[in-house]
Formats: sequence, C-alpha cells, structure tokens
Amino acid sequence: MPGIAAERILGEQVVTCGLVIEQRTHHQVTGEPMKFLTLADWTGIVETELFAATYRSYGTATVRYPVLEVTATVEPFENGRGFTLRVHRAGKPRLRKVNEQKRVESR
Repeated sequence: MPGIAAERILGEQVVTCGLVIEQRTHHQVTGEPMKFLTLADWTGIVETELFAATYRSYGTATVRYPVLEVTATVEPFENGRGFTLRVHRAGKPRLRKVNEQKRVESR
C-alpha cells in the first residue's frame, strides 16, 4: 500500500498491513482520544489516523500487535501533497485467506 500511486485510489477502501514504527495519541476537539500511527512495509511508509470511535474499538490492538492489518479509506492531505489512511478496523493480520488460497493452488 505505501508504495502505490494513491491518487488512483483516493476515496477507496483498502486493506493493508504494516509494522507500527510510530504512534501518537492526541485529543479531538471534543476531548476524546484519537491516535495517529505510522506503518511501514517493504514498499514504504504510510500515515494512518484512528478517530475516537475507531480508537475506542481497536486502540488495544495498536499496542498489542507490532504488525497491524488495517481496513481504511484513502484520504488526501488538505494541501493535496499526499494521503492518509482513515482507519475503520485495526488488528492482528489475518493469514487464513492466504493459506486457503495456497491450498487451492496446490490442488
């Protein structure tokens, strides 16, 4: 995900994985906590944001798992010079689909 041409998928929902290399908690204007994560994989680095509702649901996973799978919407920066991922789900990477695909291919 980090190394792709994001302008082609702005507004799209994506699923990606990455190593958490930075995390910062902040408070929204409402006072509710939120979190920014920086994820990295072999293609590059991407910024993500977990707003209050998502942070309440998945915040624990962001400290429990060093590698996260996130489902997010690709959103442009206000200045148009990059993008961020607005996270809807975060958790341990799910390997089952890959393993099932390998079983099907080996038949």
